[in-house]
Amino acid sequence: MIKNLKILPFLILALILTGCSVAVQTTSQAGPADITTDNRYKEMTGNVVVFGTSIWAIEPGPTGIASRLEEMTSFKVTDNSVSGSMATRVEGDYLEEGSLISILLYNDDKYSKRMRDDITEADYVILAFGGNDQSGGVPASGEGNSFENALRLAVATINRMNPDASIILISPLNGWTLVDGEYVSFKEIDCGGGTLNDYIDAVEKVAQEENLLCVNMSEAIDFSKDEPFKYFEDGAHLTESGRLLYARYLTEKIYGYFYQS
Repeated sequence: MIKNLKILPFLILALILTGCSVAVQTTSQAGPADITTDNRYKEMTGNVVVFGTSIWAIEPGPTGIASRLEEMTSFKVTDNSVSGSMATRVEGDYLEEGSLISILLYNDDKYSKRMRDDITEADYVILAFGGNDQSGGVPASGEGNSFENALRLAVATINRMNPDASIILISPLNGWTLVDGEYVSFKEIDCGGGTLNDYIDAVEKVAQEENLLCVNMSEAIDFSKDEPFKYFEDGAHLTESGRLLYARYLTEKIYGYFYQS
């Protein structure tokens, strides 16, 4: 099941978003400044294991985020991202078996076991979730089966599996969707659990509680109504330039947090 989930299209968002509410639209934002690669990034070594959504998984080739991260550093990157996966374990949802919590705690298939083995060998574990939780209406925070609590559980589980691994959280990144023919930012959309900013806040809260590096990717890559396809090829997945910018920004943040005195 996990293997098959890797090919599920992220474009299910267009179907899930039916019935989502839209906030008042804001003005467009300018694109980020160029981020140059620093040769000092080659000092960065170790095994990096990534758990994320199809923002990572959709392009496993040389222009993918994982490949770019390896290219700019001396990291060995294992990308265990799954298209359509969520950080939460939603009962009765067909995405349940592809959720991070299910992989870490419940699944018995060989793919999940391999992913858990990868964690025990990792120096860094990257968690990049939230976009699918938003589109699925999973509450961003609060008691019970919220995105925030699931992420907190995932961090605690990974810490038990490998206390020496450094966990890095990446806040969710979503671009736009079409509403009545207009491009609307996910920061203005609520599918029942909150807007994108609510999920970003949840990630930052968990990172602060656990003293973890949190990379807010929306600071580097954001939706612009003037250039909606500059970084987002379909509103959800990144263009090649978007993936490159994502990898550069992530590399810069990891270097600054772990390697600069």
